[in-house]
Amino acid sequence: MLKNTLITALILVITITFQINAANGTCIVSGKVTDSDGKPVIGANVYFSATTFGSAADVDGKYQISGITPGAYTIFVSAIGFEKIEKEIILTLNNKYDFNFTLRPALLEMGSVVVTGTSTPHLYENVPVKTEIIPACLIEQKKSVNLAGALSLQTGVSVENECNNCNFTQVRILGFDGKYTQILIDGDPVISSLGGVYGLEHYPSEMISQIEIVKGGGSALYGAGAIAGTVNLRTRRPSFNNSRVSYLINSVDGNTDQQIGAVAEIVNNNSTSGVFVFGSTREREAYDRNGDGLTELGKLNNETIGFNFFNRPMQNGELTISFHRIHEERRGGGGLDRPIHEAPIGEWTEHLKWGGKLKWEHSVYKKFDYNAHYSFSFLTRDSYYGGLPDNSDEARLKALNSYGYSKNPLHVAGLQGNFYAGFHTISAGMQFFYDKLEDKSVSTSDYNIDQNTTNFGIFIQDEFKFDEHGDITLVSGLRIDKHSEINTPILSPRINLKFSITHEIQLRAGYTSGFKAPQIFNEDLHICGLEGTQRVIRNSNNLKEERSHSFNLGAEYQGFIGNMALLFGVTGFYSRLNGAYSEEFVEATDTFELWKRVNSEGAYVGGIELDFGIKPVNNIEVRSGVIIKSNKYDNKIDDFSTHEFLRTSNYSGYVRTSYNPLELLNLFVAASFNGPQYVPHEKVAPDSEDPVFELHRSETFVILDLGMSYKIPMFESFGGALSVGIRNLGDVYQKDLDYGNERDPGYIYGPSQPRTYYMGFQSNF
Repeated sequence: MLKNTLITALILVITITFQINAANGTCIVSGKVTDSDGKPVIGANVYFSATTFGSAADVDGKYQISGITPGAYTIFVSAIGFEKIEKEIILTLNNKYDFNFTLRPALLEMGSVVVTGTSTPHLYENVPVKTEIIPACLIEQKKSVNLAGALSLQTGVSVENECNNCNFTQVRILGFDGKYTQILIDGDPVISSLGGVYGLEHYPSEMISQIEIVKGGGSALYGAGAIAGTVNLRTRRPSFNNSRVSYLINSVDGNTDQQIGAVAEIVNNNSTSGVFVFGSTREREAYDRNGDGLTELGKLNNETIGFNFFNRPMQNGELTISFHRIHEERRGGGGLDRPIHEAPIGEWTEHLKWGGKLKWEHSVYKKFDYNAHYSFSFLTRDSYYGGLPDNSDEARLKALNSYGYSKNPLHVAGLQGNFYAGFHTISAGMQFFYDKLEDKSVSTSDYNIDQNTTNFGIFIQDEFKFDEHGDITLVSGLRIDKHSEINTPILSPRINLKFSITHEIQLRAGYTSGFKAPQIFNEDLHICGLEGTQRVIRNSNNLKEERSHSFNLGAEYQGFIGNMALLFGVTGFYSRLNGAYSEEFVEATDTFELWKRVNSEGAYVGGIELDFGIKPVNNIEVRSGVIIKSNKYDNKIDDFSTHEFLRTSNYSGYVRTSYNPLELLNLFVAASFNGPQYVPHEKVAPDSEDPVFELHRSETFVILDLGMSYKIPMFESFGGALSVGIRNLGDVYQKDLDYGNERDPGYIYGPSQPRTYYMGFQSNF
């Protein structure tokens, strides 16, 4: 009842707002944004520095900004894949101004506005903290259906399937486990431990505007969890009047995986209000690679709907409201034609998630602005992790004990102010985080979870430009957190330096810190074991936080040689992890194993990244990256007698090429490689109830993807696009999959999909 009332109220707010036009301003700025060939740059951002005045170019490249008070301004024009333009203008009373802009094509990332590294907006080419960008157009080229797929083809970033039964995925940055990466939605940590188990596949591409990745500790801005890096999913906001419906079907070695998506955006005439609505539904059939009756890819159904809304009710003030609802059901293992508790091995989950954000931004005057925000996530999960070893009455009764239920409300509230004093941008704020987790099992209450976690943090940061151009920029900051699971406050400092030798050549250096508090993690809420055995992990008493200290030093060239855009970067990095968590066996009872989490000595990751990009002509772009690293724990891992990180390669890389031989035709080719990695393998020992642990060194995988899309012009206000392609052309896949009911479902590595053909159609109107 409450949820329905909330939805009705939000829809009413949107409806009323669109009936009210903002008051006419004293000045109007309009014009057209085109590329070097005179074609409109759709979606180009035109905005005024240190204000909320701005607009996006429509399908004709035209923009208009109203309600601007007279004065001197700096106007910026940027678009993804183009070189930015900066222009000083003076506006006087009751005048209309026309400014036309021509943008020069550049590499894909250039022109993007990023916020993750400093929590304040910067153009990608000027950001003082190195940030990786995945724009929506690249996600579209790759035909990624969700966040997990979108994160591929990035240097030092990998997404891996960790379980054959239910396909629990993790994103690894610089080799660290997924629990060390903090996932944000529009800058807020609203993907909880429970939500992070399958969360990478929950969020469809329709809601993603851009993904920003910052490697290294990020707790100085974002609090607990940002140890290896931060991934910020930025949702789409309305830019111009447009609607789109798309359909994508994949043939996964003969099994279908299909998605239907729809988006619509509406903006009023003076760009003071707008709404973006999206919906997505996906259905994937189960896939069994080796014919043993157990899945390698489970059956999946996902439905998502949501909206983003903004309104500027006053000069220099903006209210944004976002909301989404996600419903997903997945099932893996065997016996898919039977009830889950009658399957020999079965994993099943059903998630229902409501999430959203309310944010107010206000530029009080040119020297000060602030924002206040509140985000929430309400997540429930029904689950089953178990199996039916035989058809006896006793086994059937025990099988019913493997059902579980989880409930996880989460709230994040914050306030941030930015003060501009000369060459200083001083940001300060506070954040409150509340996470309640209930996790119950039918069989026993011994391992139930009922945990309330809170964290309150305050932070301050100074971004100091040594000159008006920001050729030398120093970012320093400090955050203090009081976490409910830690007795003493936690200090997280940071310092970053950017030095521009020339306009094209930049040096960056930095130190950042991160921490992770001893709360329940996503691995604790996902169970993989032999013969349906449930492995439960709980925190030991007096567990301390993990701490990371990250250092980086790099050089980058971003510029043009003639009209050829070129990027080359090299970055060295080192991250030290102290008090790393490890697990110790406690006891086993029936189908449960109890383990406890303890602090160990620590670990480190060190290495080098190389990035290269070139756009020799306007219709060809090549991007590539390579990482070479070393990952080691101080102490050997129990059962495997190794210092090496598991499930991560010491070297990997990618290359992707986008080519437009014709104006309406795009060809996309991508290749990635991953070196050998150590993979744990648990086997049933002959004539013994104790398992045997082995460590397998995998082979090197090279994956090739091909894609083609063709835009179909139909009518002036209606068009479409047809896409076809092949993923994993060589059908490279793990060759030594376990077989049968006694398999280790966690023994899986390499590409998560076999050779996959896809075809898609998209209509725009």
